[in-house]
Amino acid sequence: MLDIKTNPNDRLYFNQQQNPIAQSPFPANSDLLNPAIAPLNASGYSAESNLTNLTASSIDQHKQIADFIVANAGEGLSYSASDRVTGDVADSQLKPQSQSTIANADPLTGTISASQLNVADPGNSLSTARNIVGVENGSISLTDFVGTGDSHDFYRFDINTKSNFNLRLDGLTRDANVRLIHDRNRNGGVDGGETIASSIEIGTIPDVINVPNLVPGTYYVQVSSFFNNNSTNYNLNFSATSIPVVPDITTPTGVYNTNYGYGLVNANAAVSHTLNRSSLFPDLPELGGNKWALDVINAPEVWNQNITGNGIVVAVVDTGVDYTHPDLDGNIWQNTDEIAGNGIDDDRNGFIDDIRGWDFVSSDNDPRDQIDNNPIGKNFYGHGTHIAGSIAAEQNNFGITGVAPNAKIMPVRVLPAFGGGSGNNIAVGIRYAADNGANVINLSLGSEFSPSTQVNDAIEYANNKGSFVVMSAGNSGVSQPGYPARNADRLGIAVGSIDVNGRMADTSNRAGSTALDYLVAPGVDISSTIPNDDYKVESGTSMAAPHVAGVAALVLNANPTLTPAQVENILTTTANRNGLTG
Repeated sequence: MLDIKTNPNDRLYFNQQQNPIAQSPFPANSDLLNPAIAPLNASGYSAESNLTNLTASSIDQHKQIADFIVANAGEGLSYSASDRVTGDVADSQLKPQSQSTIANADPLTGTISASQLNVADPGNSLSTARNIVGVENGSISLTDFVGTGDSHDFYRFDINTKSNFNLRLDGLTRDANVRLIHDRNRNGGVDGGETIASSIEIGTIPDVINVPNLVPGTYYVQVSSFFNNNSTNYNLNFSATSIPVVPDITTPTGVYNTNYGYGLVNANAAVSHTLNRSSLFPDLPELGGNKWALDVINAPEVWNQNITGNGIVVAVVDTGVDYTHPDLDGNIWQNTDEIAGNGIDDDRNGFIDDIRGWDFVSSDNDPRDQIDNNPIGKNFYGHGTHIAGSIAAEQNNFGITGVAPNAKIMPVRVLPAFGGGSGNNIAVGIRYAADNGANVINLSLGSEFSPSTQVNDAIEYANNKGSFVVMSAGNSGVSQPGYPARNADRLGIAVGSIDVNGRMADTSNRAGSTALDYLVAPGVDISSTIPNDDYKVESGTSMAAPHVAGVAALVLNANPTLTPAQVENILTTTANRNGLTG
């Protein structure tokens, strides 16, 4: 989803993003097909293990709109290294090669001797990081240095509950920097998107990192000298304070979790329920590779019943769609009431020659993803095409496959390539999609700050016209969705992001304490189509929403007469809660 910047009159909207990895499907929740499920006309409201075999790190910062996490801490623990120096001291004196034999912490105070930090080990990679205990609900204090021969220090710690993380680096005599790292793919390297937060204050100014809502897991703190020969002492203090667990909420639709809402969208359970089956469709072998997300939501089992989205139109209201992409070109919606190239509004819908959608940014009939030379734009180029691929990329012998591989994509361009756009364009784009027969509308866009009356009214209009609206929750890592997804207590459905292991993405906005129609879907390291016949891996709730839109297309393929409220109810009551964390 793109972040939305706003002003009082014409709010500026943005979209959002974030490598194929081995699949890890979640178990189907067979209880969800119990005959006691609410009738379809009821509107639905509602620890990571230790890392092994680590290798040296390589830094490749990955773009994200917001990438923040927080964790847990331990009580009053304090580390104090004994190798602090003052003044101009030779580098050879900075790292003593001796080590105390003290092995245990004081059983009364919990204080652990600095000798346990193994100061003879420079800690220059994740694999040589010093293990620190007691961060969870406590405060760790370290005194050490970085400089010639030891330009980096890494510290490793675990937290078991969601927490608020705080760090301060001070006592500097030369410039040093600090960052918080999460080795998500457990490969022992610092890859794209794995730097959660960093501080690079100039000179000896203290560096501070504060990260709310850090999810359980294994984390690393890296302290680095600005230049290899810039030897400096430092004091490092960090803590993680547990956030109280909010109990699940019981709603007429089912059990609602403040993090992941009603759970993971489940195509097999949703379509089985739509067809009034008493059991799920039989399991199929996993696709794996860059199609792991399809395994996670159980889409292949539905395809095996010849339900692939045929006859369903999904509007992608976004930066446009490259309708010439070979993995999409056969699934682009055609306005059969319009005659191409005659300069006449044949269907009298107010748009001339809109044979494949409309561009509300350039006000023409070519809703293709555009190349934008704005330097910011390169971060978002192809956003709408990426979303379209996740929904309905063709089921062929190359590339990827969408959740509903026979659905049609209606391109509606309301955002320029760099992502910023007006609420008015988005609103008219939503109305255009509804007026021209879109069964499902995907909105991978939003604002973290304030709602747009224009957009809200357009969503209500589309809902009343029979269009099911799917909205990405946002990528700020906060406790509730941004707008318009926060309005899913009334209209449409909000979608958060999970990874291959069922953990909510650090950046994904959570469901919140007010029950609304909120689901999670795969949104971390999603491979999909981008312009110029290419493919790319991205992450974000923008990438999660189209998976729910695709499942909605499968449900409507199974029963095209369903209302948006009925589709919402089916998706929320059949969601899978098993194996979700964070």
